[in-house]
Amino acid sequence: MEFNGLILLAALWFLLSLISKAQRKPQQGPRPRQREPMRPRPLPTTQDATQREGNRLELVLRELQRSLEQGSLPDWAEEPVAPERHPAEPESLEVEPEVMSVEGEVRREARRRVDQDDDAADIEARRVRAAAARDSVSDKRERVVVDTQVRQEPADHTAARAYTSQQLRDAVVWREILGPPVGLRER
Repeated sequence: MEFNGLILLAALWFLLSLISKAQRKPQQGPRPRQREPMRPRPLPTTQDATQREGNRLELVLRELQRSLEQGSLPDWAEEPVAPERHPAEPESLEVEPEVMSVEGEVRREARRRVDQDDDAADIEARRVRAAAARDSVSDKRERVVVDTQVRQEPADHTAARAYTSQQLRDAVVWREILGPPVGLRER
């Protein structure tokens, strides 16, 4: 089984290599001249925007370092910053927090006592009465009446479906088609 897989992979690799070789072959015609070796292009002398910004940032950081070593702030750091002015200051929607002490006495509703013993006794008495009523059918006439009542109730999903002879033939044919071959069937 594994050997067949290897043969299939080898054949597939062979076909793909033939196709790739055929695509690499140039069309029959004049051969192109050899290209000259590529020379590296000189780097651009103008700086782009990110390089300029990086240089400015580097200058600012150097000036800051120099001024820190001297013990004074740079010129641009001493300029007062003008506050931004807004036409109308929006009002805050926050409310002042309300302080409450949680150390005070907590008042809870008294617990109600629940006794389920009385309910259990009622349920037990009903079950005993129902069992006594069920067992009290001792007369043959009463049994016949109860039996006819029980038999008149329809059965729940217990009826077997009847198949036609054509449906049975079709089932056998489909089993032959879909089932295992005759030589592999268990007896």
